[in-house]
Amino acid sequence: MKNIYISLVLVFLVSLASAKPTIGGAKTKQVTVEINFGEVKDAKSVTIDCDKKLTALEALQLAADVETHPVGNYVFVTAIDEVVSTRGKMAWYYKINGESSTKLAISQSVKAGDVIIWRYVKDVCSCTVDGKEK
Repeated sequence: MKNIYISLVLVFLVSLASAKPTIGGAKTKQVTVEINFGEVKDAKSVTIDCDKKLTALEALQLAADVETHPVGNYVFVTAIDEVVSTRGKMAWYYKINGESSTKLAISQSVKAGDVIIWRYVKDVCSCTVDGKEK
């Protein structure tokens, strides 16, 4: 009987140790936002609690200081933490779980466990969207 009691206590302690953090009794749901600033500055990673529906853009806005610029139906991220895009040269693009999205960041939903990676890379899009030359 004593061995059963000890076994039950050990199972209980192991289950407590492996449980995810909770807030108000509910499991915490999180997404990770990784920002790669290229050669400008060191990358950063921020974990965001997402107990409500979030878009890729909203998650970014919770993780960093963000500036945007609307062009027609599009919304471009023009700066993250003061690293500013240069039209036709460098721009901000994102992937979710390593996959490029076909949706705009403002309408791309994210879910718990997702990793959103924002990268500062060569601009291959702005000229085709706004129809202006470099």
